[in-house]
Amino acid sequence: MLFNFKDLFVSKKEENQDSEKDINLACAALLCEAASMDGSYDEEEKKIIIKLIKKQFDMNEEKAIEIVREGEKLSQESSQIYGFTKVIKQSWALEKRIKILEMLWQVAYADGVLDPTEDMLIRRVAGLIHVEDKERMQAKNKILSN
Repeated sequence: MLFNFKDLFVSKKEENQDSEKDINLACAALLCEAASMDGSYDEEEKKIIIKLIKKQFDMNEEKAIEIVREGEKLSQESSQIYGFTKVIKQSWALEKRIKILEMLWQVAYADGVLDPTEDMLIRRVAGLIHVEDKERMQAKNKILSN
């Protein structure tokens, strides 16, 4: 009986770690998707994404680079953003969902120009993660004012 009880806690811990990694990868994939929407995904955008992931998830540079690489792969392999946004919507409170929009705006403006496809992606993401237009625009204005 004690063995099974212990296994229950171990599996919950592993499940939480998997869930955390899913969230990290979903965010990285969305950021990589935003960076490539204008047809150009360069090293400067990649550096910004690594910095954002590192800060958002409080991880070291090496781990952030690994997450971004996996996020790039997921973004390239998937034609749908719904799976990424579903993980975020189900896992994060509104404040954190707004934070991902701020991160997306940072990536979109990394080259100094907002491409219409980047704007469209952020609008879609905001809708899918249930962030109102007002909050989406506040996130944009916050990034533009910095």
